[in-house]
Amino acid sequence: MQLFHFTSAAHLRGISQHGLTVGDVVTDLWSFRGKVGVWLTSSSTPEGHGLEGSVVDKSEFRLRVDVPDNQLLWKWSDWADAHLSNETRLLLETANLFNSDKFYIYFGWLSQDRIAEVISTKTGKEVANWGDPRPESSLAPGVPYGKRHAWHRKTMQNVRAALAVTPAGNSGWAH
Repeated sequence: MQLFHFTSAAHLRGISQHGLTVGDVVTDLWSFRGKVGVWLTSSSTPEGHGLEGSVVDKSEFRLRVDVPDNQLLWKWSDWADAHLSNETRLLLETANLFNSDKFYIYFGWLSQDRIAEVISTKTGKEVANWGDPRPESSLAPGVPYGKRHAWHRKTMQNVRAALAVTPAGNSGWAH
């Protein structure tokens, strides 16, 4: 199955080295629980995917990925029906994610050879040598598949730490 994954220039090198290995799939917003999975979409444009608000432009590149159609691939809405509380799902779907009906999650490793094409969303042109080194200061380290759970734990610790320093020690969400 051909699906798309959007990413930043900072992440291309790591993806070229390790493939698509990580992504945070929220299961409960209030307890900061989640799973590790790669987010994909059937949409060829980045709008409506919740990619805004990062320090890097997560919509800068579109990867076309040949995804195995097996038990590791889930349409997000089907997976969410079985694994999310109604409250968490409602909050996620109302957070400017108008393309959520086109989301997929792959709970496995998509090796770099499964990436069929990389397109710059700024120019619309294919990026031939997308794995070539860029200035090291602009790169986010890649995550080998075997270290994906450690990456997820660290990500959740960083979120908790960031929320702890917000005014009144919370995110401002009432529940």
